[in-house]
Amino acid sequence: MRIGIGVPLKGNPGSGANFVITSLTAEPWLATKPDGRQGERLATDATWDTSHTVLRLSLRHGIYFHDDTQLTPELAAQILRKSVADKEAASFASVQSIRVSGDDSIELKLSEPNAFLVGDLSLGSVRLPNKLKVGSGPFQIVKRDADQAILKAFSKYYRGRPALDEIYIINYPTQRKAWTALMRGQIDMLHEVSRDAAEFVEAETTVNTYSFRRAYYIPLVFNVRHPVLRNAEVRKAINEALDKATLVRDGLNGRGRPADGPIWPEHWAYAPPPQPFVFNPEAARLRLDNAGFGLHPRTDKGVPGRFSFTCLVFANDPRFERLAILVQNQLADVGIEMKLQPVKQDNLEARLKSGDFDAFLFEMFGRSLGYMYEFWHQHEGALANTGYRSANAVLDRVRSARSDDEVKRGMADFARLLHDDPPAAFLAWQTTARAVSTKFDVSPEPDRDILSNVWQWHLASGTPQASR
Repeated sequence: MRIGIGVPLKGNPGSGANFVITSLTAEPWLATKPDGRQGERLATDATWDTSHTVLRLSLRHGIYFHDDTQLTPELAAQILRKSVADKEAASFASVQSIRVSGDDSIELKLSEPNAFLVGDLSLGSVRLPNKLKVGSGPFQIVKRDADQAILKAFSKYYRGRPALDEIYIINYPTQRKAWTALMRGQIDMLHEVSRDAAEFVEAETTVNTYSFRRAYYIPLVFNVRHPVLRNAEVRKAINEALDKATLVRDGLNGRGRPADGPIWPEHWAYAPPPQPFVFNPEAARLRLDNAGFGLHPRTDKGVPGRFSFTCLVFANDPRFERLAILVQNQLADVGIEMKLQPVKQDNLEARLKSGDFDAFLFEMFGRSLGYMYEFWHQHEGALANTGYRSANAVLDRVRSARSDDEVKRGMADFARLLHDDPPAAFLAWQTTARAVSTKFDVSPEPDRDILSNVWQWHLASGTPQASR
């Protein structure tokens, strides 16, 4: 099977071809379920002791890596010790020691309770130490360069040998070139159907499209050190000025839904805001007037306005550029000028960490409590230096929680805080789609990413190769 991807093979490890290759060649310790809880994968269970400072991982039997190395408790402990030393997840800083416990488990001893550790064990990929290409997934890497990657089926995969013998992952410079290749029969799967091409691809009879809701939200995030944005009333007014339904309809071509916070609405710990923001530009204007930011003539354009700020936008991606322009227009309607500054991803990440921005618009993962903490809690090494410290105390409570009830109470307080002192305007959750040639039987699950079961795909009956 040939998979076409319209972004470079080299780039963000969590996106594009890197994501596909990792998901097909390596497995995490635990799986993440749609509701954000963890399930079996290389480990079959994760159990806390009564103090919530010792986590016992029960390992699955019969796991082999691509070089025929078998996963043992000793090797598992060695791999996890390296992950802790390399600081692969922020919660690993709480791990004091890792030891083998019996014939089929290991124990992680923590310095303090950390409710994010189990979730973080489901995000990373397990590979052999010093052998980054050697995982235990259903496919193994044969070749990888700047243009393509070749994977082949791993016969010792613990859930059964994949039905597909080989997978070619082909890089295209743009999504348009990738879906053109699909239409010409040069590839069998389009990794992501762009919103602009969705209707065209869905109408094609030689392919099937599979939509699913991504656990990624797009926020407009504020730097509260800004002389105007530091005022909570201004940030509330910006929220009131934004028509999220229109942003989803026109900015995402209807392929998404409005967001009310940074946690996936289907997550087990999700708490709806007790007072969600409602689109009300009149209320936004009144709030700005009362906060002392009335309309005044601008010397540069001669158009009455209140204040201006600059928003960083991920360059060369129409999803964010189109949405940012719509936000810009809606804010202009209440007298706020938002200047757009496109930046490349490496520059964007550097500026977020340094705090060199007024605001930014990008996408972030919303199914991980640990990721939520690392972004919205201000501390050394945080993912973005926003200056927003109002949530630190409540997020510390969530991190140190010893029960699901404590986590839920903390998340409810966090949802309330996001209204009273908003660090951002949460715009939308996204829906995307993948397209696959009708030559393949995908056996999809409703609203699930079909990449999760590629190892089970096979040629559809009646396809010439299937009858050989």
